[in-house]
Amino acid sequence: MKVCLGVIDIPYDYGDNPATTYEVAEDLQERYKLFTYFWELHQKEITAEVGEALAWALVNHIQYGAPMPGGELLGETMKAFNVFLEGEEMAGLSIDGVPTQAALEGKNSRLKIERGERRPSFIDGGLFKSSFVAWIGNDAES
Repeated sequence: MKVCLGVIDIPYDYGDNPATTYEVAEDLQERYKLFTYFWELHQKEITAEVGEALAWALVNHIQYGAPMPGGELLGETMKAFNVFLEGEEMAGLSIDGVPTQAALEGKNSRLKIERGERRPSFIDGGLFKSSFVAWIGNDAES
């Protein structure tokens, strides 16, 4: 079993260079190690949630014969990722390029007026943030 962090692949229907949330996630991980830093900062809370989910699954399996679930969603981890982005937790880690220039300029590709008040990094129109998903994978890979 392993903890999986990713996004639901949704196409952006706005912006100069429309992409998908998966492509954006890949780019943010490559350039900023976004998911890596999230894991490193929240590993204890994530593993606690995984432990609790697995414990309840095991209890239900033993007591009631329920099948062991696969792909269990980690709701608290998904909330923590949103707070991680909104609270700009990466800005305090001295990572090159964070906060992003787009965030400093208040860029929002979703609106006709593309510049506004400063916003958190990695939240342009909100689609990437809302497409984040965390789950327990049971494909036996490490």
